[in-house]
Amino acid sequence: MKKTPEQIEFEQIYKQYSGRIYSFAMVISKGDTYLSEEILQTTFTKLWEHWGNLKSQDRVLSYLFTTAKNTFVNYCDHEMVKRVYADYLQSQEEEVDNMQEEGQDAKFLEEYIKDLVMQMPPQRQRVFVLSRFKHKTNKEIAQILNISEKTVEVHITLALKQLREKLND
Repeated sequence: MKKTPEQIEFEQIYKQYSGRIYSFAMVISKGDTYLSEEILQTTFTKLWEHWGNLKSQDRVLSYLFTTAKNTFVNYCDHEMVKRVYADYLQSQEEEVDNMQEEGQDAKFLEEYIKDLVMQMPPQRQRVFVLSRFKHKTNKEIAQILNISEKTVEVHITLALKQLREKLND
């Protein structure tokens, strides 16, 4: 199958910049090769999705580094919420005397989080439920809700921020 001019140009951009983006990801992830590979893949996937909007080489390079950084920040945000939640559960477990109380506490926390999610605006709520409870990717969510992936990312970021604030209270 013959490649289109866009595919050829994209491959050239990948060959030219993938090493730099991977190195950048290794630096910001403090040497985490798995995470760096994920950042690289996500960055170039997003570049392909927005290929028509980028005309010059300068914009492409800037876009790549910005996307790689934002992908890393989103990953860190997600990991932080998981850690906060895990720490909260662990602290609760240390205070619980028996398994029945642990189950009640976990159920209470689960219900509390569900209540917090229900307080979110409807679209943010749908995005968050699809992402965190139904384990859909941002792309799948965007297709299901007929919105852009960037909008999905914004909703998830705002939802996580809202949950962090409420859990910290």
